[in-house]
Amino acid sequence: MKIALRHVLSRRRQAFFSILAVALAVAVITVMMGLLTGFQNELIQASIENSPHIIINPKSDQEEFIHLYKQLAEQLAEKEGVIAVSPKYLGQAALEYRENAEAVSLQGVEPLAEDRVLRVSKDVIAGDFKALSHSKSGILLGDKLAENLEVKVGDRVDAGFPGSKPTSFKVIGLFHTGTPADEALAYARLDSVQAFFNEKGVVSSIGIRVNDPYQAESLAMSIEEETGFEAVSWIEANAEILNLLNTQKVFVNLFYLMIYGIAGFGIANTLITVVAQRTPEIGILKAMGASKKSITKVFLFQALLLGSAGLCLGCVLGYLTTLYFQRYYIIDVPQEMYFGLQTLPIELDFLNFALAAIFALLVNLLAGVYPARKAAGLDAVEAIESA
Repeated sequence: MKIALRHVLSRRRQAFFSILAVALAVAVITVMMGLLTGFQNELIQASIENSPHIIINPKSDQEEFIHLYKQLAEQLAEKEGVIAVSPKYLGQAALEYRENAEAVSLQGVEPLAEDRVLRVSKDVIAGDFKALSHSKSGILLGDKLAENLEVKVGDRVDAGFPGSKPTSFKVIGLFHTGTPADEALAYARLDSVQAFFNEKGVVSSIGIRVNDPYQAESLAMSIEEETGFEAVSWIEANAEILNLLNTQKVFVNLFYLMIYGIAGFGIANTLITVVAQRTPEIGILKAMGASKKSITKVFLFQALLLGSAGLCLGCVLGYLTTLYFQRYYIIDVPQEMYFGLQTLPIELDFLNFALAAIFALLVNLLAGVYPARKAAGLDAVEAIESA
């Protein structure tokens, strides 16, 4: 270790650039891992929170509605792991206010049940979602939809649908989810919407919230077997997004390996240069009785010293950069690119730093193997004569 340290300190400029290469690699990777972790967690969380964990649909494509839904909802609510159940009628309609008209997805819900399933109240920016329970003619609109119609809380809008009697609804609230739903979604009471579409006693689907979202797939299969109704979990509904994340991980890991490889080559280049410059000294050490194992250890210790210093500096740089992104620099994400995400989050996860440090250390030790073996394999006489 003493000899290794003297070798490192005798070539301080080379050592500095080798350490800097490792530090930049570790810093870049920890920041990238923070962005990726934050993005994946936020996207999965948005997928979990913006839709029911399980959606119950009619038994077959030929059936448009679920009949006797109250009994089915009670049966589902009794299943282990189910937190809340919410029947829903979904229909397309037109909302008009003065000269403005917009096509909307009109959802008839039981407000208290729907709030337990989707936590709608947290998105309400004006009015009260639960007040919908006491207002047969009340309606809640997405804020972008209200803006397009030029309505505000307290105004009345007219709903129209072919074959239905025009109905007037009073706007009692507005909500904002940060998704395209804000431009096309409206909530009203379930019985009011059923009456509007002339479809009393039926619903389009039943939403379920479960205790453990990651067990939703197995619970959905159990519900299908017991009831015969189609049950779609959020995992199945968002399969494309989850597959995209898995594919993304593969490419990102390859990117990480390339950066580590570049940093490793920096260490290897420094050590090979040291071997070339210290050949006579290595010969003298071997002539004095130093074994191949001892010579190998000298250069592996050098790789360890350079790598350790680099990863410590890199972790500090990565930590400070992550804090900067968290507090002072917000990365905006176009809504049309990622559903439900308005900004690209970065997560400070110390596991990412630990993994980056471990991989950096391993790569640097591997980078030191070749020059260490080369030094250990030198012939003592030839090494001394090369001086």
